[in-house]
Amino acid sequence: MRPVWPVILATLAAGLLWGVPLIAGLLFALTAAFDGAAWQAVFAHPQLAPALVLSVLTGTAALAISLICALTIVAGTYQSRSWIRLSRLTGVFLAIPHLAFAAGLGFLIMPSGWIARVIAQTVTGWSAPPGWVTSQDPHGIALITALVFKETPFLIWAVWSLLARGDMAAMLAGQWRTARSLGHGPGSIWLRLFVPQIIPAIAWPIVIVWVYGATVVDMALVIGPTQPPVYSVIAWADLNDAEAITNARGATGALLLALVLAAGALASLAVWGLAAAWFRRLATAGPVATTVSLHMPLARFLLLLLSLVYFLVVAVLLVISVGSHWPFPDLLPSAFHMRGWAMLFADPAPLLNSLWLGLLTSATAVGLAVFWFETMPQQRDKLVMAGAVTALAVPQITLVSGQYGLFLHLGMAGTAVALYLAHLTPVLAYVLVILRGTYRTFDPRYRAVSLGLNCSPWRFWHEIKRPLTMPALAAAGSVGFAVSMTQYLPAQLIGGGRIETLPIVAVTLASGGNRPLLAVFALALTLPPALGFMLAQRYGRNGAGFA
Repeated sequence: MRPVWPVILATLAAGLLWGVPLIAGLLFALTAAFDGAAWQAVFAHPQLAPALVLSVLTGTAALAISLICALTIVAGTYQSRSWIRLSRLTGVFLAIPHLAFAAGLGFLIMPSGWIARVIAQTVTGWSAPPGWVTSQDPHGIALITALVFKETPFLIWAVWSLLARGDMAAMLAGQWRTARSLGHGPGSIWLRLFVPQIIPAIAWPIVIVWVYGATVVDMALVIGPTQPPVYSVIAWADLNDAEAITNARGATGALLLALVLAAGALASLAVWGLAAAWFRRLATAGPVATTVSLHMPLARFLLLLLSLVYFLVVAVLLVISVGSHWPFPDLLPSAFHMRGWAMLFADPAPLLNSLWLGLLTSATAVGLAVFWFETMPQQRDKLVMAGAVTALAVPQITLVSGQYGLFLHLGMAGTAVALYLAHLTPVLAYVLVILRGTYRTFDPRYRAVSLGLNCSPWRFWHEIKRPLTMPALAAAGSVGFAVSMTQYLPAQLIGGGRIETLPIVAVTLASGGNRPLLAVFALALTLPPALGFMLAQRYGRNGAGFA
């Protein structure tokens, strides 16, 4: 019989540190629905309609392109020599934060960026930057591009994790052999059999990508359109305003954005239902015996493009961070300095604050998740996983505005405790999603043998289960650390500017003209998560066995 006190303790710990801030934050966000004056102010905003349309279009376009690219890459590498390496490569891509990537991509595509310099040196002979509107273009193309390059690896990781499961791999292998024996080629099998099963299985990652793209603030401030901006930027500016009326308009605007996306999700379900009948006719139309497909070379091209762009982003950040004099169209600076790095370490508070928040929240999240899965029956996972999906699927600007109202009401706004709890909300959600599959599919025979040998629960976990689950534990910790490091909205709004972190400084610098210092802080955002992923791969792999 399972002891009662661990169950009570796990419920209290998860509830007080995570559940209460999450649920209360949502309830406080919903209070904006009853402010009639704020609703009138929202609908009177001259940029409401174009900004909302721009938000939905950028998020939808980024999701559609990212999903097509991810499925193409997975289909082209599945059951090939590149399949195992794909997870490591996507881990490298995921280690670069969205904000840092947006800053580096902006340096690449701006009129005086590396791409224009290469064209000037090799094709046109320009002596001055062209009059392009690239970064912060009015149609949001630069923002869509940045989102596609960042969300494609996330969706690849989601699909890879699904297909790498033993039960799923065995089922798909059997379907593959059956379809081949019926005359279907690889492309037909993927389109008719695999994709219809993959899409519903990764529905929540798809929703998360769409909501993030339609509501992102920090990337939109760095590389997004300005006239009008996406609506999340308008609501964010209102939330940071000192006027109470404007602040209320921001909270109501954040709720409006969430409602618009909820309506869009329901409409998407209706469209999916209508398309299902058409797709069934396509899937049963008969075998297509095509054995030569373009998806393999296309997958290789997309992987090469992803790798090249990520390499160039990091390279341009490194060069700009130490470049002093860089006239157009030279490909490299003519002088170098370390003043930006000296300024970073002269005032290390933003870096140290980001580090302690990341380490503390990720350690807490992994500990709470392990405690929950070790003490709670699987039937109760529905409750905690519903909270995790809610924390990730609700627009962050809506949730953060609600949590700000909560902490303001409690007199905790601007404190380290409030900022820690706000960071823990998304961090624990990601950790729960990552660890649940590993814990709930763990072979129960190990525990049965240990009970027969009179092994205590703690000794069983420490000496048997922990080494076997170390890859998942290390991955969850590194992802949680990276998520915490990149939190801009909670640090700016709930921290109230009293606890400065790296994302706050980076976004502030993006609106100024100090490119070397922006590159330094973008790299400072990138290096700790990258180191975390490297350590997770090394020690997770080394710990995945018995000592």
